[in-house]
Amino acid sequence: MRHQNVSSNKTDSFDKEYCESLNRLYNDHIRLSEIRWFCSRAYDWAYEPDTQAHKVVLLGTAIPEELVIASGADPYWIIGGSLGSCAWSDDLVPRDTDPISRSITGYINRPESADLSDSLFIVPLINDSMRKIAYDLKSSGRKVCLLDVPPDRTDKYAVEKYAGQLKAMCEAVSEQTKTRVTRGAVVSAMKTVSDARITMRRFIEISRGHKDIITDAARLFVINAYYITPSPEEWRYHTECLINEIAYYSGASNQLAQKEPSVMLLGSPVLFPNEKIPFLVSDVGLTISEAVDYLSMKSFVTYPPKSLWGGRDRLIRNIASRWLRYDAAPAYVTNDVLFDYVSWSVLNRKIEGVIYHVLKGQIEYDFELERIETMLAQYGIPVFRLETDYQYQDVEQLRIRMEAFSEMLTQKRYREVKKAS
Repeated sequence: MRHQNVSSNKTDSFDKEYCESLNRLYNDHIRLSEIRWFCSRAYDWAYEPDTQAHKVVLLGTAIPEELVIASGADPYWIIGGSLGSCAWSDDLVPRDTDPISRSITGYINRPESADLSDSLFIVPLINDSMRKIAYDLKSSGRKVCLLDVPPDRTDKYAVEKYAGQLKAMCEAVSEQTKTRVTRGAVVSAMKTVSDARITMRRFIEISRGHKDIITDAARLFVINAYYITPSPEEWRYHTECLINEIAYYSGASNQLAQKEPSVMLLGSPVLFPNEKIPFLVSDVGLTISEAVDYLSMKSFVTYPPKSLWGGRDRLIRNIASRWLRYDAAPAYVTNDVLFDYVSWSVLNRKIEGVIYHVLKGQIEYDFELERIETMLAQYGIPVFRLETDYQYQDVEQLRIRMEAFSEMLTQKRYREVKKAS
């Protein structure tokens, strides 16, 4: 891929989207001092001059960063999420490419971007778009490491195949960083990343149902911020501080959240700065009780003490096993991890409706929709499929449809309460 000369109006589009999202998140949480840190972190990532030459770049989130850290690199993530960055890829990818892939390509070719000239790009082959991005990177002379995720978890050799892929990734990163991957480094990285994911799960749990303290958009933003923070330890520290703040303020009754219908947000992940969906959900009077996607499900990929036993290769196999058990990326022919968690949530959470969010071009999510709808129908839970992209022109149209869905859930709740009385 070649660096593009981008017109100022494309840069202005990115600035407008990024700053508007940050301003709303900041202004909605004046009393939460830690949200200010997360907003500042996001601003610095986008606008502060980055003079560091990043050795390893991770495209998307479906990569075990613990092995990258153990191999001597600080991961630099590019996960997409911006309409403005899509404009920087206009001459590089087809117009109908899914927004996340377009955005990732745009960030790589961003004007005045971080120094990625000698970076090793790790590309998880989770869909056709990522395969094309990998090919284009190679064609332009970039160093690329492909991570091929076994698509069939029922294959008895899946763990061994994935462990082989992870070993090859370690070797590629080790060659890039000139660092030998030791057993001690792998154990240390596993503990560090596991602690951060446990904190992520705690944050998801404690922030649920406290919309008067922290909005649904901010909850998703904090999870996203993991990928723009220099180290898992730094993200974990500030998230722990935020958890303490939420716990302090949660003594007040949450009347607003109790009155609003509770929904689950499923499907394509919401990535900052494109927060239009959680903003809309809040505006029409709904509360996101659960946001289930491969970002939130990653918080379950943790390592109990027994998984830290053995030599280096045994540890890598343990990592592969845990990832194949809990990973909810769209790479798999059947996403049983996602389906099973949705089933559990329906039985254990108060879910009144589901918003199934599909970004245009990400048809892998539609393959999962039918059996999820069938399961939810058994519990009388309605599903609203919402297809969109990163454009903002459809906001009012989506608002009308979402308001109708919210009204339906409100009426359904009213009828059930009346029937019970």
